[in-house]
Order: sequence, then structure tokens, then C-alpha cells
Amino acid sequence: MLKLVDNNHYHLWTDALHARALAHQAKNRWDRGTYVRWTIITAWTVLEMACQDALENNKISYSFRKNLDEAIAKKSLPKLDWGSGIWNEVTKVQEMRKDCIHRFSDTCNLFPEASVADNAINVVCRAVTKIYEHTGGPVPKWVADDMDHGWDKGRNFVHGTLIRKGGDAGDTNAIQIKYIYKDQEYESEILASDADWKKYFEEFLGNINAPITKVIVCQGSKVLKEQSFPIRGN
Repeated sequence: MLKLVDNNHYHLWTDALHARALAHQAKNRWDRGTYVRWTIITAWTVLEMACQDALENNKISYSFRKNLDEAIAKKSLPKLDWGSGIWNEVTKVQEMRKDCIHRFSDTCNLFPEASVADNAINVVCRAVTKIYEHTGGPVPKWVADDMDHGWDKGRNFVHGTLIRKGGDAGDTNAIQIKYIYKDQEYESEILASDADWKKYFEEFLGNINAPITKVIVCQGSKVLKEQSFPIRGN
């Protein structure tokens, strides 16, 4: 599954999802514990960033609950219920995060099950949604992403060039659609010099199935369009 990661919040969220997937794929309890802790720490950072963004206050991460309550009060919004529901679950994830960062974990807590990572992702996902709903802001689309395949086992891609009607590989004025994959440039399509390249460009974007980094449309030495893609895995 290709993901167009278009902001820092989503980037960290995909990190947390990836860590959770690795926790499930780990072959021993040592590796599993590492990935579970990575999931908790990263997911918590995502929640802090979301609260800062939703409330337009970049100081919320310090003394999280106190500063979050103060930021909500400044905006004259209803208080959060820390005694039950999602925000009570958030406090439990925060305690797990403190165990990872600030405390010496007991031996019995050094080898958590992957379900602990599942819970952290689930709680943070719901809390991010709730804080935006609470402030009246739009819930970011990235929070709906709940999938990662874990280890990259590598894939082989066949690179070919499609010559469209009227296109000619020998025509120096032909329009070319190219892309960059693993730092190498590949020619995807050759169009007629008077072709509606924007139509084919949009078609190409809709059919991307490899973690490319850039698409270039050119005619001779003239670049007609260039677009970069922060796709996870490239």
C-alpha cells in the first residue's frame, strides 16, 4: 500500500503504525518489546502534536494534562473528562510512555505483548479525532490510516515505455512523461507533440504503484510539469 505522506504529523503517524506492525512480526520477545516501546513513544508524540495543532498552542507537550486543560479553558471550550472515557485511557498511555522514557521499567514490563502497541495506536487515534472535534476543527485525514505491512520485503518493478497515438520516440519535439525511482530516471510515456499531456499526467498519477519520488513532463529540453512525491518507502 503506497502512502502519500504530505505533512509531518502523518509522517510520524506512519512511523507509529510501522512500529506496531513490527511488534507483531517480531520473532522474539526482545525485538517485540523494542517495537512496542517505539510505538508508544511515537504515538504519544503524534497526540501531543495534534493537540498543539488543534488548539494552536505549541506548549501543550510540557505538563501535558495541565497545559491542555489551560489551552482549552483559554478558548472557553468545555473541560475534558479525565475520569472516564477516552481521556482516561489517554492518561494510561501517558503512564506507559513515562515508563519508557523517565522510569526504570520493572523486568516484568520489559517484554510487553504486541497488544500493548495495538492499544496505544487505538487510543491515540480516537484521542486525535476527539480533540479536533472538541475544538471544532477538521479531523485530519491521516488519522484514518490504520495499515502498515511491516518489514519491506522488496518488490521488483518492470519499467516500460508506452508510446501513445501520434507519439514517436525519434521525435525531439514529442512530449515525454518520466519518473524517478531509486534515483534513476525512467521514461513512462511518449505523446504526440500536440497531445493533451495534462490528461495523461493525471492518468499516470492515478495509476502509480511504486514508491517513486518525482514525475516530470517535458518536451525536448522544456519542462512542462514537475511534481515530487513523499511516498513512504521511496
